[in-house]
Amino acid sequence: MHPSWQLLERHQTPFSTLSMLWLDPPESHGLIKSGDHAVCMDRSVFNTPGLAALSPDETWPEQTDGIVLFYPKAKERLTWWLHRIFSFVHQHPQCRIWVVGENKGGIKSLPKRVLDWAQTEKWDSARHCVLHQLHPEPGGALPEAPVWTEFEHQGQLVQAGPGVFSQNRLDKGSALLLGVLPAMKGHCLDFGCGSGVIAQTLLSQSENVTVTALDIDWLAVRSTEQNLARVAAADRYQVVWSDGLEQLDRTRFNTIITNPPFHTGIRTHYEPSERLFKASADWLVSGGTMWWVANEFLDYQSCLPPTIGMVEEMAHGRGFKVFRARRK
Repeated sequence: MHPSWQLLERHQTPFSTLSMLWLDPPESHGLIKSGDHAVCMDRSVFNTPGLAALSPDETWPEQTDGIVLFYPKAKERLTWWLHRIFSFVHQHPQCRIWVVGENKGGIKSLPKRVLDWAQTEKWDSARHCVLHQLHPEPGGALPEAPVWTEFEHQGQLVQAGPGVFSQNRLDKGSALLLGVLPAMKGHCLDFGCGSGVIAQTLLSQSENVTVTALDIDWLAVRSTEQNLARVAAADRYQVVWSDGLEQLDRTRFNTIITNPPFHTGIRTHYEPSERLFKASADWLVSGGTMWWVANEFLDYQSCLPPTIGMVEEMAHGRGFKVFRARRK
């Protein structure tokens, strides 16, 4: 159980009597009772059976009496959530607000972050977590809506929503991969697409390629959709909000390309990427290739099935390695 939930369990009374909205929970929990809703950025949580889950673009229930925000890893995403929360509470002043999170995730800075809009009341601390209630200032201004960041790569504009991986610049791993990746043909899968810079590059380099891009993070999917729409017709790409391969229609690709994601919030989590490597033969055509970049200490090639062979190191630098493998 996530330690934030362990802390919240110590304060069940208010949450059991109010109609609650849980924002970006790391997992489902019994405190989310019938009638409550959870707004999920993470597709794996959104998929939880029995959870009344909402995607972040859906309207929040009017009858909401209380909101709990799980403190996000990225400070830009905190601003994004606070803007939405305070916009809602401005129209529903009876709604109460709590924020819970781990000390190592940065929640100790929350009082300073909300100083212009709200007073913070510390309810409790345990399990290396803190629970605050926020009290909006009467007549206070709303937090500004966070601006999407942008940078250029190979003459193309790349925009990213708050907290999306490598939102301000091209990360070192993707730069190394794109430096050796040839123009592709056929149907390609960009697994863990982030802002979509790899998919965008593929579509820009060749008219003979179509791309399916997927990510577990909702704002990453929205970012990729926006970036690909600028460089290609809609029939050349598909963007999927998916927990690994779970929401992907069964098909086979000529090429799979990935800078494998291995973080969930502030935790290291290799399983989704390892599942991709283990299942790679089921998603590649005969003779299809798989390209990936990873920290040099990560051994994803050991997860490949026997039908994927001819693993070659294509580049090495700045703590990363690029590999190519081929389906027999």
